[in-house]
Amino acid sequence: MLFGIGGAFGGQVRIFAGARFDSKTWAKLEKLDVKTLSRDRALESHVGQLVELHFQFRSKELRHIKSNWWQASVWQTAPEGHRGFASVPVMIANTDLKSFNSFTTDSRETGDLKIFGQVLYDFGMNYTFVRVIGTNMFVDGDGYANVTW
Repeated sequence: MLFGIGGAFGGQVRIFAGARFDSKTWAKLEKLDVKTLSRDRALESHVGQLVELHFQFRSKELRHIKSNWWQASVWQTAPEGHRGFASVPVMIANTDLKSFNSFTTDSRETGDLKIFGQVLYDFGMNYTFVRVIGTNMFVDGDGYANVTW
């Protein structure tokens, strides 16, 4: 099943200044790194899934490709035996751009950074990406997982 930027979880997520997920939806979160998700067809095989994506730095270039969305990528040193870096495309909402920009663009960085997001497919652009939701998670009194910056 493929989804656009609109609501892929059909009422299971409420968007506010971050996102709120019920425990059943949050339990399906998959923890991945850029090396894994950048492999051939790996991103496409995760469309619709929530992910915790680990990386080392973000791209310097940000492109304003839709009225409320920016395109970028997150990067990690390539898997062993390969030279260079691996990357995964991401989309960031206008309201989250300042927070996303706080990530380093230094390719020498070795720290482990993470974002929470949802892998989506945009039909109009024929483009698969991770929609960035935030970097922090807490469980509220109602048992919902809340993702914020």
